[in-house]
Amino acid sequence: MASSKDHRSAQLPLSLGHTVARGAEDFLVSPCNRIAADWIARWPNWSSPALVLAGPAGSGKTHLGQLWRARSGAELVDPMRFDLEAAAGLIERTGAAWVDEADRIAGHPDAEAALLHLYNLVQAAGGGLLLTARTAPGAWPLGLPDLASRLKAAMVATIDAPDDSLLASVALKLFADRQLAVGEEIIGYLLTRGERSFAWIAQAVDAIDQAALAAKRPVTTALVREILTPSL
Repeated sequence: MASSKDHRSAQLPLSLGHTVARGAEDFLVSPCNRIAADWIARWPNWSSPALVLAGPAGSGKTHLGQLWRARSGAELVDPMRFDLEAAAGLIERTGAAWVDEADRIAGHPDAEAALLHLYNLVQAAGGGLLLTARTAPGAWPLGLPDLASRLKAAMVATIDAPDDSLLASVALKLFADRQLAVGEEIIGYLLTRGERSFAWIAQAVDAIDQAALAAKRPVTTALVREILTPSL
């Protein structure tokens, strides 16, 4: 990302934040994520205790996790800071748990053991365990064979690379979350300027929003052209 000299010398805007819409109606379903979305909608009729949603950054895993949490009453659990007694209590109450960025436990013996305990608690309760991660468990360098065995049997729904239609819809949603109305020409320009990924689109929208605030200018094609570079 780069800006013109005027933008570089402009006072940085005060970040007031923005609200990200995370309701069921805000999740954009397309062929690349339909299977993942379908599995979330099928709860509690899962064929195994655990479901893994695997996909790149910004692909909607957290959004789906929040939708499932609302449906199931699941608790968000961090296996890197695991309390077995507390986990047993919450599983007794809800029967369900969600671990976000679950792949980070790989190579950490205590965290791997914690996730194994959590899996066993959920299975014994007849509940559900949702794991969201960038890759499927088969790619995690796990050191605990029992955990690897259980995750091997888990359902895995992969969120694939997005198509143009979904990228455009995601960009429109991200602008709308910031109360920014943009035209089709701006969205089309974005889709030709960088990586075809959710993460790149999110980074680009954020940079455009910050630049518009700093320069006190509306979001136009001219402004977007000034902000985006081939190295974005």
